[in-house]
Amino acid sequence: MRRYDADVIVVGAGPAGATAARLLAAWGISVLLLERYRLPRYKPCGGAITKRTIQFLAPLDISPVIETWVRKIVVQSPNGESFATNLPEGLIATVMRDKFDTYLTDAAILAGAKLKSGEPVLRCEQRLDGVEVITARETYRCLALIGADGANSVVAEQLGLKPKRRAVSIVVELSPEARERWDDSIHLHFPFSLNGYAWCFPKGDHLSAGIYTRSPQIPNWREWLHLYLANLELSDCLDRQKIRGHTIPIADKRSVFHKGNVIVVGDAAGVADPFTGEGISWAIYTGRLAAAFVRAFLEGERDALSDYTRAVRKEVLGEMNAANRFAKILFSLPQFSFRHFLRREPVLNNFAKLLGGEVTYRELWNKALRKGLSLLMRS
Repeated sequence: MRRYDADVIVVGAGPAGATAARLLAAWGISVLLLERYRLPRYKPCGGAITKRTIQFLAPLDISPVIETWVRKIVVQSPNGESFATNLPEGLIATVMRDKFDTYLTDAAILAGAKLKSGEPVLRCEQRLDGVEVITARETYRCLALIGADGANSVVAEQLGLKPKRRAVSIVVELSPEARERWDDSIHLHFPFSLNGYAWCFPKGDHLSAGIYTRSPQIPNWREWLHLYLANLELSDCLDRQKIRGHTIPIADKRSVFHKGNVIVVGDAAGVADPFTGEGISWAIYTGRLAAAFVRAFLEGERDALSDYTRAVRKEVLGEMNAANRFAKILFSLPQFSFRHFLRREPVLNNFAKLLGGEVTYRELWNKALRKGLSLLMRS
């Protein structure tokens, strides 16, 4: 009989992989979690956690790793006008990804998963009786594999599942002095020609700031970043050694999320929000889905992994498509959007609820189609 090192191997201990590993282990399934880096490790990220994300993680309590609860959102138009709305308690928080990812991984270990960190995966090979995963140290065997290894996923690349479309994010951590000048608010600026937005988030004793664009590159990103920080009077708090850039894979309607006994989740699957670039929420959601469908597969449901692709297309891509519609409007016509919509308090409140996960893109889009955009201005 062929030896298996685990029923399931999960590659990547980010939010998606750690969530899938925790749930599978809690159900009594043997799980090996392989992580390229030693934990904790720095991860450039806005680190926004929404109410919906917290619900996806329940009953796991993440309050020990929350840096700041956001009290207000400020949005700024291309011509510099700013509009603000206060947030209800518990809608949006921020985390540092090194602490957050380690916390989720520790929860998976506590549930029974086995972690091997500092062990990069080189390739995986599907066999008739399972999957082989070859790392820099060893070869492991499993019945099913979950690729949760991020935007530069080895698993997705090798199996032809890598999303073709990419957005770009630039992230910088500002000095603690900047935090002293800031309240517990999120600031979003929508300039002309960026095809995205600039942002600044509070995190415990410092601020994170950055740029997100739906375009595949930002040739003049340094200029964008410096202009934005100057606008906030925070240029003196910039540490050039702490600027990081990364791509954000974005799935489309042609995307497939499984092949044989392998499925992909999170950034490896390209399930980031095309409007905000936020990926934690859908990473955790697909981690949950993956765990459920892999469990069904191990229990004998032969089509379970195909069903996973269908579920992601229906539940996640449907929402991403609606998000993309909003992104095209706001990013293409930012000043028009502010003049006619976002400057109105009811619309701004709906926008805040959208960012916090209290309403979905599809709900808001369908509301606009059914009742007309004027309804968004009333409630």
